[in-house]
Amino acid sequence: MENSEARSSQRVRVVVSIRPLITSELGCTDCISVVHGEPLPQVQIGSEFFIFDYVCGSTGSPCSTLYDDCISPLVDALFRGHNATVLAYG
Repeated sequence: MENSEARSSQRVRVVVSIRPLITSELGCTDCISVVHGEPLPQVQIGSEFFIFDYVCGSTGSPCSTLYDDCISPLVDALFRGHNATVLAYG
């Protein structure tokens, strides 16, 4: 199992989901922007940039694709005998 798929499946991936503004925030300026960089997307907050493996919401990928893109491959791997963990915070 020394191919690139096996190596990439054995690492920690960090995914951020940016929620839309709530009703009381409408009309406010969004302080988070997504920069679609290569090879990984970045989130800009003020003058700081943070790199993630996957960004959804707020002009990133649609949040509806979060399960299909990030969780479903882990569930499939579980049924093939691999270990997987999903830690959701917030």
